[in-house]
Amino acid sequence: MTYEISKQIRIHNTEDDWDYVFTTDEYGSVEISYNEDLKLMPHTTNFFIPRDCIQHFINALEQLKLK
Repeated sequence: MTYEISKQIRIHNTEDDWDYVFTTDEYGSVEISYNEDLKLMPHTTNFFIPRDCIQHFINALEQLKLK
C-alpha cells in the first residue's frame, strides 16, 4: 500500500469565491494553487516554491505587506 501524508492550508474568500491552497510534498517544496470562480467555471493556477527558496518568498511577501 502506498500513501502520502501532507499538510494543507486553505485561504477561502466565500464572498468573491476564490481560494489559495498551500500544500507540501515529500521534498519540502510548497505548491500554491489559486482557484477562482469555484462554483461557476473553476480556473486554477499552480506554482511551486522550492524548499531552499521558501524563506526568500516569505521575505518578499513581508516587504509587500501593507503597514
